[in-house]
Order: sequence, then structure tokens, then C-alpha cells
Amino acid sequence: MIFTGLIYIFLSGITMLKDIDLNDYNLHFDLHKSYFLRDCLFEEISFTLEKVPFDESFIEELTIYKKLNNGILEKIEIDELIFYIQTDIADELGIVHSGSNSLEYKFYRLIWNIDDLRKIINNIGIILKYDKNINEESEEEEDTDDGKPIMKIISTKQIIKN
Repeated sequence: MIFTGLIYIFLSGITMLKDIDLNDYNLHFDLHKSYFLRDCLFEEISFTLEKVPFDESFIEELTIYKKLNNGILEKIEIDELIFYIQTDIADELGIVHSGSNSLEYKFYRLIWNIDDLRKIINNIGIILKYDKNINEESEEEEDTDDGKPIMKIISTKQIIKN
């Protein structure tokens, strides 16, 4: 069976590929792959640079948050994100038989190799550090009109499901 057209991926009622335009990316370049992945995941996964102690100073480190069903963000490690992408998202995506120019196939190709996926995720740190437009967007999203945060970020280690 060959799929044509756009297939929406539903995760917790969210459509991942709905507003993605492949013309916005040149997937021959690593940073464009990182932009593409970040844009595909933006409704459930967010990325920030946080200062962490290193020797006697601080360095900026990529920090990943996953949005829980209750709207709270949980800090996750890169391995957990890779697992999530290659299990939950891959299961929702299913087997993609589309041609090499389809959105689904481009996303599928992006996530199928763990080493490449890890590199793509880590390169999001470069985007966050140097893309001034990204930094302006995140400041606008985080604050309300009165300057108070819309969502509080908390850190949890484990979620127990019944």
C-alpha cells in the first residue's frame, strides 16, 4: 500500500505534522534536520539551554522537557527522548511506504538511526545558542501580558502510572 498526501500523527490528541512545510527546510544540512525535528515535536517536547556548574564556572547545557497530559513539563534525558521517539512516535507513525519527497518519509528517515537522532537532538543546542529569532519566540511564548509565566516548569524523575 502506498500512502500519498499528508498523514497526521496523533499523540495525546495533538497533530505533529499538521503545520510543517518541507519547503522551510533543506534536510541536507544537519541544523535544518534539527529545526525540522524541533518543529515536529514542539507541541509535546521543548528544548532550552540551562546553565550548569562545570569546574569553577558554568556552561550552557541542552535541557529537554516533555509536556505531560496535565500541562506540566517534566525534565527528561536525551536517551528517554530517543526511546519515546523510536517507540511511541514510531508506533503512531506506522510503516511509511511513501516516496522520498513526502513529509512522513522525511520524518521517518530522520528518526530511524539512534546515532543520527542523538546528533540531531544535540544540534538543537546550537540553534538555541545562536539563532536570535528562536530566542525571541521563546520569550514571547513564556510570558503573559502581565509578565507572569504561563506554565511553571518543574523537574520530576519518575512518573508512576497505575
